This record gives sequence, structure tokens and C-alpha cells, in this order.
Amino acid sequence: MAAGMSVAANVRAERFRDRITIQRQGAEDDGHGNVVSEFEDLLSLWADMREATGKEKISSGVVEASRMATIRIRFSSASRGITAADRVVARGQIWNIRSIARIGRVGEILEMLCETGVAT
Repeated sequence: MAAGMSVAANVRAERFRDRITIQRQGAEDDGHGNVVSEFEDLLSLWADMREATGKEKISSGVVEASRMATIRIRFSSASRGITAADRVVARGQIWNIRSIARIGRVGEILEMLCETGVAT
């Protein structure tokens, strides 16, 4: 961010050009007394998505590769209820939300740290 530029001005300047979908896990009875839980689309938003370089680790002799991303969206009444229990679908991948923070002088941006390539 340029010297002297406020976060609010940066929000206007940022390009929210990634379309993302927030999904929430719902629980339903399958008609036989079993609870089935699947993720369902909650809302679609424009976002600024910035991926970091991936990392690899060996777990039980298998190489697992994961990637991290910071996803920023405008804070609104629609995005107010997003939690770390939800997940994001973006760029053809499912991203687990690891943390959420409101940033900016008046909290006008919701920033989510997300990870893909690993189990929830």
C-alpha cells in the first residue's frame, strides 16, 4: 500500500475479481434415522484472492501438498455470519477456512486465511 493511503482507499483500489462460493455444512435426516451432513452453497461473493507458495509434508509415508491463500471480501450483512466452520470454493478448489479477521479502520474487509490440499 502506498504511503499515506488508507485501508478504505485501498479497498476501493483493490480488484475483487475472483468469484467465490461460501459453503456451510448442513445436517439432514436420511429418512432412516441417520444424520447426513453435506456442504451446501450459502452465498457467492466477489473476492480478492492471493495464493501463497505451497508446502509439502510426508504423512504416513505419503507426500501431501497444501496451498495457503488469503481471501478478502467486503464485510456486509451477508458476509457477517461466515465462520471457520464454513469453507470456500474458489478456482476449482475447496479451501478450508483457518482463521477470519475484520481488517481496516472500520472493519470494512473480512480477511480469511484458507488452506487447500489437506483434509478438514
